[in-house]
Amino acid sequence: MDKNHLYFKYVNNDSKYFEKLQAGNKTAEFTINHLSEDCLIRTEENSPWKIYSFANKKIKDQGWKIHVSATMENAQQILADISQVLIERKITFKHLLNKTYLHSINSKNGNRISSGKFITIYPPTDEEFYQLLHILYDKVKDQENGPYILSDKCWKNSNIYYRYGGFVKISNEKGEFCIKDPTGQLIPDNRTPYYQAPEFVKDFDQFLELNNHFSDANENNPKFKQYKFQNALRFTNGGGIYIAERNEDKRKVVIKEARPKVGLDGQNKDAIDRLQKEYEALSKLADVKGVVKVVDYFKSWKHLFLVEEHVEGIDMKTWIAAKYPFHRHKDKEIYLNEVKQITLRLIDIVTEMHGQNVGMGDLQPANIMITKDLEVTLIDFESADHKDREEKAAIHTMGFSDHQNRNRKERDWYAVKKILRYCVLPIGPISNIEDHITSYHNEWIKQEFGSEFFLFLREIENRCDTHLSVTKEKQYDPIDYTQKRLPDEIGSLIEGLRAGMLANLVPDQGLIHGDIRQFEIAGGATNVLTGGTGAALALFRTGNVDKQVIHWIEQQFIHNIHSEQLESQGQGLFTGKAGIAATLYELGYKDKALELFRNLTGNNDDISLRSGLAGIGLALISLYFEENNDQYLKQAESIASHIIHFLGGNRSLTVSDWAADPAGLIDGWSGVSLFFTAMYAITRNTTFYVAAQELVELDLKNTHIDEDLQVLQTMNDRKLLIPYLAGGSIGIGVAIWYLNHVSGQMHYQDELKLIVNLNHIRCTFTGGLFDGAGGFLLIPPLLEDTYGSIETHKKQAIDRLNLFLIFKENHCLFPGNFCYRLSDDLYSGSAGIILGLQGILESNPLYWLPVININQFVTKTRYMNTPLVT
Repeated sequence: MDKNHLYFKYVNNDSKYFEKLQAGNKTAEFTINHLSEDCLIRTEENSPWKIYSFANKKIKDQGWKIHVSATMENAQQILADISQVLIERKITFKHLLNKTYLHSINSKNGNRISSGKFITIYPPTDEEFYQLLHILYDKVKDQENGPYILSDKCWKNSNIYYRYGGFVKISNEKGEFCIKDPTGQLIPDNRTPYYQAPEFVKDFDQFLELNNHFSDANENNPKFKQYKFQNALRFTNGGGIYIAERNEDKRKVVIKEARPKVGLDGQNKDAIDRLQKEYEALSKLADVKGVVKVVDYFKSWKHLFLVEEHVEGIDMKTWIAAKYPFHRHKDKEIYLNEVKQITLRLIDIVTEMHGQNVGMGDLQPANIMITKDLEVTLIDFESADHKDREEKAAIHTMGFSDHQNRNRKERDWYAVKKILRYCVLPIGPISNIEDHITSYHNEWIKQEFGSEFFLFLREIENRCDTHLSVTKEKQYDPIDYTQKRLPDEIGSLIEGLRAGMLANLVPDQGLIHGDIRQFEIAGGATNVLTGGTGAALALFRTGNVDKQVIHWIEQQFIHNIHSEQLESQGQGLFTGKAGIAATLYELGYKDKALELFRNLTGNNDDISLRSGLAGIGLALISLYFEENNDQYLKQAESIASHIIHFLGGNRSLTVSDWAADPAGLIDGWSGVSLFFTAMYAITRNTTFYVAAQELVELDLKNTHIDEDLQVLQTMNDRKLLIPYLAGGSIGIGVAIWYLNHVSGQMHYQDELKLIVNLNHIRCTFTGGLFDGAGGFLLIPPLLEDTYGSIETHKKQAIDRLNLFLIFKENHCLFPGNFCYRLSDDLYSGSAGIILGLQGILESNPLYWLPVININQFVTKTRYMNTPLVT
């Protein structure tokens, strides 16, 4: 599963911030009656499971476990029947709490490894496990089958499944789930979307297979063998999409697979339902040029397959990323002419499609294929139906849909105009949060691409609006919005963002509204990265701290310094105790901060700036400067020694965040370089100096230079070019700047100049400090006069930021990751932008870094002509 789909779980049309969704009547809990007196029931925070165990009955570490599947309709009855057996036998088990979780685990964006698992059972012995397979089968054999559990073996074509695995969580040094082999060695507990049993239980596995008799009327269809599968394009919970070749004529095709009872959408339709809809729609559109053609359609075993022609080219989202004139030195006229041609062709296809009474329903750039000759083909019709059918959209793409559109016809025309606007301003759907910002975006489009193209855009929007009842484009007087805007002076923007944060504090939660990591990771609501600590630091470094902020700090940490919640927090600079301790110290809570510092340990396999040893080491160095206590320097030296040992073992970097790449400043080698540079500043030990250089060079090896535009960007494993602070070349530039600041040398000047040239980029998809426009605020403090006017670079950084700033009467708001909702955190929201802006005023590209008294830290590590120590 793409973890970024988690954002949709926290998007509520009634809130402009990420919040946990309230699921209405779906939240009714599954119930069990007739519990025994010795039955112990518990739930865990942020867990979808309710767990039942029994007094004096301890479960073992691993063994054969049973999973039970169910549909939305029969889940309660299956639970009642199964639980009766388990309670009588006093066998530990757990089940999903409610229908919301059952729907989520089987949804289109669910994890296909977990999909289908409604009840999990932990038999105490192999004998009882085998008995239960038979007993539970008899209980559910007449029930409709739920989703097939891919990681398990099905027992007699029923809702009963089994696999061998861990009963309790055992992890190795890499954090992988493990079981023990017969010698006691840890081996991976393979949780894969296909069944596999460890070698040491193969005999019993074969015994089970021999006794697992069932007939399946849905055997493989002979048509299945008419195609040679070549590779998988992608997998979802609902099935796979494959490239294949038809044997008879070697024709290249795309095969779409649908699994039953999974891939549930908002209307509880499964992947089978949607693939049937797609086939019906494509059959009606067989004569429409520009719509993908059907080649074959059949069922094999439990799955449905739709074979379509293979469309050459790339999807429009990829096309825009490759063609868009992001850099101002790149020619824009060819791109604009091609956008016009594609848009007009798209309109023709949609018009003809609607003439056949079919509406696509989820038209968006990823569903539009573009060839080298600019031919346009629509794919992915799983949401299609009659164009006038009115029902709530079950599947939609944020930025290209609006819940107010009444039917598929309206959804399609709304999408057409949003696709065109995305072609000229490829940023997240910030106008969904604040539609008044469209007036500023219109002026920006005129300025960047000219009045003639803007008139074309408005003509297309007007044309689309003739088909829309509610979601027509609103025309705002740009003068009205301009009057709300704060001056572009940096100080005014900082004050506006501060006022916006203070106006929207939620001290009874995490102090601020932030990224979904507040809900998804341990300590996410309190740490520096996405929680209240980072916001408190930003407010403190740029002015007075509100009483509510002080109260939250004291209640959260000072009065609960040994609380279980804080103890479970990670260790890292951005994600855990190191950053919290440094912030508390800077805010004046020195005694409590020192308590936290004394308990820092760190994960020896994580050396990153975000969550690992490099960040902890920097925090300790900053504490050493404040306390002048050699103990903290020794701890930092110990961390440096461990990292050097890590490097000597040719170990690869690991990342702790689902969206991170092991590159750059936050999660890559440059962040570790920053720590070694600081160590060199204190000790003047050339070992650290050499290590700092070598680590920067490791990151530079994974960069790409555009010779025409004269820019340097990081290239990740997916061949994407990344300019940003996290995972990108701007972060490497910060590490280079600090290395030169400390050493007094002029290392990597050619690379640094190419990084500075990134400031000519027109726009970014999102605005945050780590992964968006906010990171470009660090470029002006990197500058020397050699690279051009600092004032010009400041203006470029602010102009880019203005695409995201939402101005109210007396304050300013900022959108978070993907621009789906607002955020006030350091990672993606207002706090990070405040610190980035203040860093320009302080001429300090490290001002956002949560180490104690960052300006003094930078000053104390500056090159002072101190002799080197070897």
